[in-house]
Parts: sequence; C-alpha cells; structure tokens
Amino acid sequence: MNLQSHQRAGKVLAELISDDIIIENTEDALNVLGNVYYQGFDHLIIHQKNLTKDFFDLKSKRDCKLNSVQKF
Repeated sequence: MNLQSHQRAGKVLAELISDDIIIENTEDALNVLGNVYYQGFDHLIIHQKNLTKDFFDLKSKRDCKLNSVQKF
C-alpha cells in the first residue's frame, strides 16, 4: 500500500494506491485512517478495488462497524 499526495483547494489529499483489497474489516479501516491522519493528510481517496465487497452491502451484518465507516 502506498499513499500518493495530491493538493486541491488548499487541502492535502492522500490517494491509497494498491492492487489488493486493503480494507476488509473495521480494524483495517481504522489503521488506514489513523495512518493518513498521522501523516497530516486532510482527506483520503480509496478506490473501490481496495475495499471488500461487504463494504457496499449495508444489509450485510458481517461487520456493522465497517459499514459505519462508509458514512465517515
């Protein structure tokens, strides 16, 4: 996983670059968010291919906390 920096409208954005699924559960999501925050980024761009399919299925009760991250 790499983070590529972008600047737009005075904000620093981190784009998550990877060919793998990076976020499969709540712990993964919190680790990525913490890493991005620690490095001083204002926003995070995550591509669909880096998220588990369950992330997009709000009816899935596999991990309710992960679905809550979607709202973040």
